[in-house]
Amino acid sequence: MTVKTSASGTSPARLVAAALLAISLALPGLIAPSPAHGDTAFLRELRARNAHHFAKPLTLAKAKKPPGIEREWEEKLKRKSWKLSSGPLAVEITLKKGGPPDASLYVSPLLSLKVGGSQVLSVEGGESLPDNPIFLVQIAELDPGNPYAEVVFSVFTGGAHCCSDTRVLASSPDGKTWADIEAGMYDGGPLGVSDLDGDGRYEFSMHDNAFLYTFSCYACSTAPFHVLQLANGKLVDASTAPAFRDRHVDALRRMVERADADMDINGFLAGYVAQKILLGEGAQAWKFMAKHYERKTGWGLETCSVKQNDKGECPPGKMVKLNFPDALERFLKEAGYKLDK
Repeated sequence: MTVKTSASGTSPARLVAAALLAISLALPGLIAPSPAHGDTAFLRELRARNAHHFAKPLTLAKAKKPPGIEREWEEKLKRKSWKLSSGPLAVEITLKKGGPPDASLYVSPLLSLKVGGSQVLSVEGGESLPDNPIFLVQIAELDPGNPYAEVVFSVFTGGAHCCSDTRVLASSPDGKTWADIEAGMYDGGPLGVSDLDGDGRYEFSMHDNAFLYTFSCYACSTAPFHVLQLANGKLVDASTAPAFRDRHVDALRRMVERADADMDINGFLAGYVAQKILLGEGAQAWKFMAKHYERKTGWGLETCSVKQNDKGECPPGKMVKLNFPDALERFLKEAGYKLDK
């Protein structure tokens, strides 16, 4: 029995992040980022407020990767199939040509999963570039609540910044059925899992895509570290788990180190406040944001004051413009960040 579900467990903002990437790229020059924040006092205060995170060396254990097949861009397409096995699980990847009218332009990786010699699932990945599909397949333990490891299947769809079409194949708690779980579309190339804390359970980790393009351009946006775990057939946000705290400290340190006088201030502050929330320092970061945010930009400040229709459209005359703190607070709440001001 095969069940297909969409179980990313993420906010609507994350699910549409990939679409926003493509839309923004199609509108060059129509929206300009806010002016650079050239006040060096801002940088001095930023570093002072986070000095305690630099007071001692931070040593992160190397994240362990599971067995996998990774087909990269440079690899010439000569093979017709790829195989991977671990315990009773056996995976084979073949290539399927696209359908009409563009059959010659695209190919799709086709994954077949066998358990104990019996086929249980066949999954077609997203369409990829002609004669050069880029994909990643891994067999890893994501959910200890079932008797088998999981299969991660991620395909790069092509395009600047976009996208990895990622799914997880997982068994039911009794091991009798398998589900094709759509993890979603994420920024960049194929998205794999790794064991971040050495406990034998593998997780997805990335920058939270919801922050890209929300308050600034793609390159101008800063995003917090984000962790997803599989539990009971659903991908859930595990970013606040104590086991990942050092990863968040590392992410914050990188933010502070990369901050400069030429960056877009609101694009930075949105991700910075979220990262500080994950470290239990949201109130301090909020006061810092309120003091330094850029007042003149309008990027990301318009919102619908009433519920949108079934097509996602705002009724005429119901669009309102918020200030940055109000827009950020609303966004953080929708994205699942608990702000304590």
